[in-house]
Amino acid sequence: MDMATASGASLAAVTMQLEAEDLAAAWRELCHWDPMLPPGTEPPMAARMVRAVADGLSRPQPLGWGPDPVVEGVTEGFVVAVGSLELAVGELVCLRETIRRRLEQLLLMDERQESMDRLTMLIDRAIVMAASHAARQLEHEAMVDPLTGLLNRRALERDLRREFARAERYGTPVGLMMVDADGLKLVNDSEGHLAGDSLLRSLATALTDVLRTADTAYRVGGDEFVVVLPGADRDVAELVAARVLGAGAPLFSWGVATYPDEAGSVETLIDLADRRLFEQRRAHGRGRTFAPAPADGLGKD
Repeated sequence: MDMATASGASLAAVTMQLEAEDLAAAWRELCHWDPMLPPGTEPPMAARMVRAVADGLSRPQPLGWGPDPVVEGVTEGFVVAVGSLELAVGELVCLRETIRRRLEQLLLMDERQESMDRLTMLIDRAIVMAASHAARQLEHEAMVDPLTGLLNRRALERDLRREFARAERYGTPVGLMMVDADGLKLVNDSEGHLAGDSLLRSLATALTDVLRTADTAYRVGGDEFVVVLPGADRDVAELVAARVLGAGAPLFSWGVATYPDEAGSVETLIDLADRRLFEQRRAHGRGRTFAPAPADGLGKD
């Protein structure tokens, strides 16, 4: 970029900063006319986005051709506020057209190409950020149980393989506790499914409230939960169960198993804990109880 072009681009960027509110209004108007967007589309944070892009246009090479921290920072909030990948992309395309038209008015013909290329790159990177955010959101939704907010079975299988690899590397055990909420069907039948959902959420809360930082709880079925306890043997796993009961959780039954001492794979570990849960229930009935573990019996760290 020669000095004249750089001077023209910088002046145009300053002008657009000062005109941010007017350009935001022009952006909204263009969105209203875009047939690919719903009627009445209103880009959020419009003036902030305009200022960020104008700021990005003022940056010289080599930074000017790489990721722009200002634009990317504002775009992240913009994408979250829009809440839809399709809408975000459509609105960003309209923003590019709005600023392109203004650059044509502000710059001489021989000054435009560099700024137009820069504008295209800035908006393209913003669109990539929108797509990345949507992908992360989809991944999150695919791994999380919507009722309790706990991770689901897909996440459990992923995390157990990671914990197995860590256990093999450091020679430490992995404890697993299968948990089954007691009386869910009775509650659903007598009080309704909203009451049953409340029971499940209460158990999920009790589990997460007492677990150590490294431990993770999952909901893997209707009334079935799993707790993964890195570094825990069977005694520690049983102490966790006691601690959950002591936290006032709804009655539940459980079974524990450990890797690698008792099971050598994800499938056999889950199966063994599940069989022990069944055996415990058959021997003692649902909701076996005992005194909570001493406060210093299981740390939270």
